Amino acid sequence: QRSNHHKPRTNTEEASTMNQGTVTMNQRAPPHPFKMRQRRSSIALSICCFAQLASALLPSLPTASQHSRARLSKSPSPSSVSFSTTLKKRQLPLFHDVLKKTVLSSSITEKYLSDVSINHDNSSHATTISSHLQKASLAQSTNDIPIQQEEMECAERALVQWVEQHRGRSSEKVEDEQPELVPPDAETFSNVIGGLLALPSSFAAVAADVSEMEDNTSSTPNNNGEEDMETKEMNDEIRRTLLGKGKLQQQQNNNIQSQNNKSDRATHILDLMESFHEPTGALYDTVIASHGADALAYLSYLNMGQDKEQQNEEENDDEQLKSNDSPYYQQAWKSAKSALQLLNRSEELYHETGRSSSRLPSISSYVTAMDVWKALAVGAEEEDEKKKRDEALEVVRNLRQRRLKVYTLDGDAENADKSGGYTILPRGVASMAVGEVLDYAVTLLCESVPSYQLKIVDPTKIGTWHFNQLIFDLAKYPQPFSGPLAQDLLDYMVYMVKKASPPSKQKQYKKKKRQSAAPHPNVPKPSTETINGVLKAWMVTPDYSDVARRAEAVLAKLAVWQSDGILWGVSADTVSYNTCINVWKASGISGAAQRATDILRLMEDESTAITPDVISYTTCIGAWADCAARDPRAGRHAEEILMRMYSRNKEAVGDDSMTPRPTTRCFNAVLLAYANGRQSGGGKRALELLRFMERLHSEGYSDLSPDTYTFNIVMKALGNCGERGASQRAIQLLQRMESSYKKGNTGLKPDLLSCNTVLDAFSKEGDARSAERLLEQMLNGDDDMVKPNAHSYTAVLTAWSKSEDKPKAVRKAEDLFNDIEGRYAAGETDFRAETSVYNALINCWAKSGEREALYRVTQILSLMEELGLKGGDSDVQPNSRTYCSVLDTLSKSNNFNAYNKSLDLLKRMEDLYSEGYDSVRPCTRAYSIVLSTIARSRRKDKALKAQELLHIMEMEYRSGNSACRPNVYSYNAVLNAAAFSGREEGEQEDAFRVACLTFDELRMSDYLQPSHVSYGTFLKAIKHLMPESDVRDDLVKGLFRKCCRDGLVSDFVLKETADLSTPGFYQSLLEGVTNEGFGNLPKSWSANVRERDGIRR
Repeated sequence: QRSNHHKPRTNTEEASTMNQGTVTMNQRAPPHPFKMRQRRSSIALSICCFAQLASALLPSLPTASQHSRARLSKSPSPSSVSFSTTLKKRQLPLFHDVLKKTVLSSSITEKYLSDVSINHDNSSHATTISSHLQKASLAQSTNDIPIQQEEMECAERALVQWVEQHRGRSSEKVEDEQPELVPPDAETFSNVIGGLLALPSSFAAVAADVSEMEDNTSSTPNNNGEEDMETKEMNDEIRRTLLGKGKLQQQQNNNIQSQNNKSDRATHILDLMESFHEPTGALYDTVIASHGADALAYLSYLNMGQDKEQQNEEENDDEQLKSNDSPYYQQAWKSAKSALQLLNRSEELYHETGRSSSRLPSISSYVTAMDVWKALAVGAEEEDEKKKRDEALEVVRNLRQRRLKVYTLDGDAENADKSGGYTILPRGVASMAVGEVLDYAVTLLCESVPSYQLKIVDPTKIGTWHFNQLIFDLAKYPQPFSGPLAQDLLDYMVYMVKKASPPSKQKQYKKKKRQSAAPHPNVPKPSTETINGVLKAWMVTPDYSDVARRAEAVLAKLAVWQSDGILWGVSADTVSYNTCINVWKASGISGAAQRATDILRLMEDESTAITPDVISYTTCIGAWADCAARDPRAGRHAEEILMRMYSRNKEAVGDDSMTPRPTTRCFNAVLLAYANGRQSGGGKRALELLRFMERLHSEGYSDLSPDTYTFNIVMKALGNCGERGASQRAIQLLQRMESSYKKGNTGLKPDLLSCNTVLDAFSKEGDARSAERLLEQMLNGDDDMVKPNAHSYTAVLTAWSKSEDKPKAVRKAEDLFNDIEGRYAAGETDFRAETSVYNALINCWAKSGEREALYRVTQILSLMEELGLKGGDSDVQPNSRTYCSVLDTLSKSNNFNAYNKSLDLLKRMEDLYSEGYDSVRPCTRAYSIVLSTIARSRRKDKALKAQELLHIMEMEYRSGNSACRPNVYSYNAVLNAAAFSGREEGEQEDAFRVACLTFDELRMSDYLQPSHVSYGTFLKAIKHLMPESDVRDDLVKGLFRKCCRDGLVSDFVLKETADLSTPGFYQSLLEGVTNEGFGNLPKSWSANVRERDGIRR
C-alpha cells in the first residue's frame, strides 16, 4: 500500500479527502467486461438549477456534485418546510418562490451532512487532475524532478479518489433522488498514465538512492576538500563489523524494492481504466515499453554490479548474496511478467472487440516482450538456473506463435485470406500468379492516375525490380491506399520467398545463419529498397489513421523475418530509420517528437550498426520544433539533441566522416523550436546559440555559417519571448545583417521577412515610433526586395493602436492608411490596402476612446462591405475580425443605442454567413462582445437577453459550429449583466435566477470551469440582488469554501466577500488566517489564479 508522502494542505477538509483516497496500489480491478460510460443529460433551463446550486453551496444543505444533478423531491420534506418558514419570518417574499425549492429530501441531506468536506464534484476532480498534470509538465520542462514527482503523486491520488467515490456511490442502493457521479473519462486516465511514464526512469531513481546510501555511509571530506583515507578505512571497518557485507547488501535491497516504480503505477491506473473504458492498443504499448525498458535497465545494472564485486572482492565470501537474490534481478523478472500480462490483456481486448484496428497490439510490443524474456533466459543460463531459463524460453516461443497468429507474419497468404491479413489485395491472392498480382495493383493505381504506366518488357521475367518500382510509384502518387497496398505487396513478396524455399534448407539457414539459396527465378524477393519504398508509401498516405505506428511496424516485421531466416541478408539502413523519424515528425500527434528521439537514440546505439546522418538529427530536431507551440520543453529537447550530435563528432577518433557534424540547418531547427515555443527566456537562449554557432564557424566548421534565415529565426524568437527590450535586440541583429552584407557577406542580406519580423517585435511591445522609423527606412531604401507590403503597414498600425497617446495614434493611423492608398494610386507600389490593413485601422479607432470612433469604424465597415461583398473584391472583404472590432467599438462607446446596434450587427454576421460568406462566420469573440454590451446597457431585461444569447451560442456549438463555443468570458458577461440589473422586485428576481442558473451551467459544463472572476461576479450578484440574512451568509460561506477548494481565491473574490459580510463573519471564513496585504493566505487557495489576473502575493 502506497503511503502519502506529501504534507496535507491547509484546508483540513481537503486533507481528509485526500487521505480517504489512498488505496492499495497492487489491487487489480477486473478488466472485463467493460462498464459503459453514461452520458449526462443536457441541462434543463429551469429554476431547478438554482436548487442544485444552493444545495451544493449551503453548509446546511446537501452538497451536490458538479457532474450530476440532484432531483427535487416530489413532496415537501421537513427541512423544506422549516426553510420556507424561516424565509417568511424574515419577510423575504421576493425570494420565497425561488429559495423554497432549494432543499432536497431530508434523508439525502443527512447523508451529505455526515461528510461535508468531501467534494463529489466531477469537474472539480477533473480540474484538480488537470492542474497537477500541467504543473508536472512545467516542472519537467525546468528539470525540477522533485516537483514533477510531487505533482504526479497528487494527480494520481485525485484520480484514484474519484474512482473510489464512484464505486462507493454505485455500490450503494440509493433512491432516485441520489445524484449520479460520472466516472473519469478515458482522456483523463490516458493523461495521468502519460504523466507517470514521463517521470524519470525508475531504474535511475533506484541507482540514485543506492549511491546516496553509499555516500551516507562513506567518509566525509576534510577542510581541504580531500578525502580522509584513515577515516574512510575506519568507517568501512565499522560497517563490516556491525552489519557484515551480506546485511549491508540486504539493506540496499530493501531500499530498492521499496521504490515506487512508475511503470507499476501506470499499470495500476490502466487497471482502473479497464473498469470503465476500453483502452487503445497504443496505450497498452506505451506501458509495455516502459516495463520492458525497466527490466533491461535492471539487468544492465546487475551486470555492472557483478563486475564491481569482482574488482572489490572481500574476504567474507560466505556472506555474499547470489546475483539471483539481487533486487535488480528480482525487479527484472517482475517487470518482464508485468509486460507479459499487459500484452495478454491487450490481445484479449483485441479479440473481444471484433479485431478492431485501434485495439491491435503493436508488433513492437511483441518484440519488446521477446527481447526482455530472451535477456532473462541468458541471465538464467549464466546463473545455472535451468528451470528459469526453460520458463523464459517457453515464453519466447509462445510469444512468437501468438505474434504470427495475430499479424500473419509467416507470409502464409492462405491464412491471410482467411483472417483478412491483406487490406487491398483480393481474397484468393495465394492462388494468383506473380504477374496477376502485379497487374491488379497497377490497375488500381491507374484508376486514380490514368496517365500512369509500369514498363514491363518481358512478362515472364517479373521480379523484385518491378515490385520495387510500383511501390515507389505508390509513394510518388500519394493515394489513400498507397501505404496499405505497398504493405500488401511486401507481405505477398515475403510469402512467395518462403513458399519457394525448401523447409529442410530453411532450417539449415537458421542454424548456420547463411544467406538462403536463390529462390525461384520468378520470385520477387524483397530488398532494402523494397522496405524503404513501403516506408515512404506509408509516409505520404493521406487520410489514414495511425500511419506512424504502421510505418514503424514495418521495421519490426523485418526484424522478425530476419530472425526467422526468411529474409536473411535484408536489413534496414539509415534511410529506413530516417523515413520512420520523418513519418513521426509529419504525423503531428502527441508524443511524436519523443518517439522520433527514441528512434534516433536507437540509431546512435553501437549495437544497431546503423549510423545516423545529418538528416537523422535535422529531422528529429524539426519534430521538436513542430510541437514547440504546445510543449514548453521542446526547445530544451531540441538543443540536447544538437549538443549530443556536436559531442559525438568532437569525440570521434580517426576518420570522422561517418560521424555527422552540426550544420546550419541543424542549428536553424533548434532556433525554430525556441521561436515557436514562445517561452520566457527563449529569445535569450536563441542569442546564445547564435554566438555558439558563430564561434564554431570560426573554429573551422565550414558547413556552419549563420545565414539570413538564421537571423530571422533569432529575431522571431526575441519577438515571441515577451521579454523587455527584445525589440531593441532584434533591431540590433538587423543592423548587424546590413553591416555584414555591405562588407561582402552575401549570405546575410536582409530581406522583407527580416524587416517584418522586427516590425512585429515593435508591434508587440507597442513601440510605434521605432516601428514607423523602420518603415520609413524600408520606403526610402534602394533595395526593391525590402519594400514594405501590407503586413508591414499592418504591424505599424497595430503598434500605434497600443500607444498611450490615443489622439496621435488615430491621426498617425489615418496618415498611414492614406499613404498606402496614395502610393497605390500613383503606381509607386504594387499592393493596396487589404483586409488586414482595414482591420488594423478599425482596431486603432476602437481602442482610441475618441468620440468619433464609432462613426469612423462604421464608415470603414460600410466601405469594405460595398467593395468586398457587393463589389466582389476579395482583397477588402470584411471578415469576423472586422466585425468584432466594430462590435468592440460599440461596446466601449457611450451610444445609447449600442444595445440594439450590437444585436443588429451580430444578426448581419449570421445572415452573411448563411448566404455563403464563410469568412464572416459568427465567433465566440463576437458573441462575447455583444454580451458585454448588453451587460453595460440600462435595459431592464438585459439579464434575460444575455442568457438567451448565451444559449444561442451553446446551441450553435452543439450543432457543429465550433467557432461559437462559449468561453468563461461569455458566462462572466451574463453574470455581470445579472449583477447590475435594476432595483424593481420582478427584475431582481429574474436577474437572480439568471445568475444562479448561469453559474450552475458554468460549473456543470463539460469543457469549462469557473474562474476567479466568475466567483467574484457571482458574489457581486448576491450582494446586489439578495437582502442581508442568515441565508445569504450561509450561501456566501459555502461559495467561498468551494472557491478555496478550487484554488481561485483572488483579490477580487476577497473584496466581494468582505463587502458581503461583517468583519467577524469574514474573519471566520478565513479560518483564523490574517489577510493583511492578502499575503498570509494559504497558497493552495489561489493556486489556480494566474499572476496576470491580479493576485497580490
